[in-house]
Amino acid sequence: MAEENRKFVSFSLTFSDPWAGESADDPQDVTISCRFAKPSKVQIKRLQDKAVKNSGQAAHNLLLDVVHPDDKEALLQHIEEYPGVTSSFAAMILRGVGIGEQGN
Repeated sequence: MAEENRKFVSFSLTFSDPWAGESADDPQDVTISCRFAKPSKVQIKRLQDKAVKNSGQAAHNLLLDVVHPDDKEALLQHIEEYPGVTSSFAAMILRGVGIGEQGN
């Protein structure tokens, strides 16, 4: 699929960083937004196969496969500062293609 034909959708993640504020009682709100394309069946299969051995790396690879090229560097910087961003964005993307927690 050519990059110019892919549809990218913005996903946002907001959380409080207790280490960034003046004190733990005064956390700084953080909002991170990136655009992602819908993963292909091959990308989902690759994630599922790799997740058995290393779920974090599998999620990281998926994000880098589907992030908008203009957002890739910012995403990498966010992941460096906030490692949990990887699993949070990956979970949002997977819910968007019908993979979610069982029973929900």
